[in-house]
Amino acid sequence: MRDRLRGRAVRGDLDLVWLGALLLVALAVYWRLDPTLPRPATITILSAQFLPLILAAAGQTVVMLTGGIDLSLGAVLSLGMAVFVTNPAGNVVASMALALAVTVLAGAANGALVAYAGLPPIIVTLAASFLWAGVTLIVLPQPGGQVPAELVRAYNMGWYGLALPAIAIGLALAVWKLVKTTRFGLALYAVGGNEHGAFANGIDTRRVKIAAYGFAGLFTGLAGIGLAIQTGSGDPTIGTPYTLNSIAVAVLGGISFFGGVGRMRGTLLGALLFGLLSNLLLFTGISTFYQLILQGVVLVVAVAVKTLAARERVA
Repeated sequence: MRDRLRGRAVRGDLDLVWLGALLLVALAVYWRLDPTLPRPATITILSAQFLPLILAAAGQTVVMLTGGIDLSLGAVLSLGMAVFVTNPAGNVVASMALALAVTVLAGAANGALVAYAGLPPIIVTLAASFLWAGVTLIVLPQPGGQVPAELVRAYNMGWYGLALPAIAIGLALAVWKLVKTTRFGLALYAVGGNEHGAFANGIDTRRVKIAAYGFAGLFTGLAGIGLAIQTGSGDPTIGTPYTLNSIAVAVLGGISFFGGVGRMRGTLLGALLFGLLSNLLLFTGISTFYQLILQGVVLVVAVAVKTLAARERVA
């Protein structure tokens, strides 16, 4: 068992090395096209652009570590965004707290359905996506809402020389690092690696799944808030692309579809690489429609590589 875990760790390190190498190549090409890349202003703009995808992929990663998948992520992201921009209280902190409470509860509800319905997560969350999309349209029937202009400016242009989106990403990863070392974090990997074995060892697998989807809702809500601050308003359908994008990024970062394998740092590298490749397409003048092709190719290639690697290990 110890040798197996050590082998997984080595393979995970190799995945991160290759992913890091690809990211360096993408950065080199990007720097050649945009010489302002190392400047603080450019870093702030890019981190503001990438933060929603990074946080959404982090939420998807938590769910995938349990062996599940969340097809309602985009709808929950839009819901959090809608609640944030329409809070009548007008207090930014209260709006954030309310939006996060709603997305955490929505995620926990998804987890409860997955845990107790006895149906595949892909079916349950697909149905839930229509539910949360409908709720979002009730909260925000059309694009609109308000975000304080000072907050939008500080988020996109920097605040006293600090890149707020980059700080937010660092804080989110720090929180995950702490959570990963707790009993809950260990239980996530245990349930994803062998649910029956985890149950036999006294782990309440249903409670872990509910908590995992709720924790994913927290990351997703933060992604929705970040997207609202970046754009300065809300949109009830803007979260739709983030569902598949988050899955593509997580798989690209080394997260297994079968659960129990992967690291959040891999998801971060995958999100950065995915975002840079999308921007490079824009730099080269290629139509934005080709971004959809890129997303599909990335997902197919990542899944194919993981599947072939799994078959070789079994053989």
